[in-house]
Amino acid sequence: MDKGSVIGILLIVMAIIVGIVNGNEPITTYLDYPSIMIVVIGTIGAVMMSYRPKDFFAALGNTINAFRSNVHDIEQTINTCIRLADKSRKQGVLALEEESYEDEFVQKAMEMLVDGYDLETVQALLNKEIYLTRERNQQSVKVMTTFSEFAPAMGMVGTLIGLVAMLNNMEDPDTIGPSMAIALLTTLYGALIANAITTPLAKKLSARSNEILLYQTLVKDAALKIIQGESPKATFDFLQTYVENHKRKSADELKQIIATS
Repeated sequence: MDKGSVIGILLIVMAIIVGIVNGNEPITTYLDYPSIMIVVIGTIGAVMMSYRPKDFFAALGNTINAFRSNVHDIEQTINTCIRLADKSRKQGVLALEEESYEDEFVQKAMEMLVDGYDLETVQALLNKEIYLTRERNQQSVKVMTTFSEFAPAMGMVGTLIGLVAMLNNMEDPDTIGPSMAIALLTTLYGALIANAITTPLAKKLSARSNEILLYQTLVKDAALKIIQGESPKATFDFLQTYVENHKRKSADELKQIIATS
């Protein structure tokens, strides 16, 4: 579970509740079901018109990834790649066939090496896989961003509908205030959906997409180094560029990684 996402939601809810309480109005004052229908249903309809159904529903399903921790440990992946590089150098590439892989992308890369694909082919295939994975992940980001674009607009549509109804009943001054409040609720709902839900989700999904891109690029580079017959030390030094300076391992730690392989 991603703590940042959970804490963020709690802070948003707390801020809204505190604002309502300090306004000395009951929470029911801020609930208007016709307004909710206009904004929510209208926004969903507008977004569905913008994308194919499979892309729309896939994006909704992918929002769960915003609440998951990063499953790809870069440092552990580097250790695994160094171990595989050392094994390949000592026993040959075919020795990698004996390995069991927990990650599908690592397995795919190593199977290409075992099958004897040349450098250019492996690079092209892995680049294609990385590109298409990136495109699929970014599609979810685009859908959430589109929600953020349409929600405020539908809120404004609801407000205009409410204002028209209010202006048609100007003969009764007592209804102007409540009618105006209801009209403005649609703008409030649209702003909340865009700024408290879909925009943060889009940004978090984009961050997840970048994490996957970094991970897959690391695995690809490691596979290419193995094909080129680079020494584990050279591969280790190259892959350390994926890690922040203060987290990079020393040559002694490299020896420990190889020793445990």
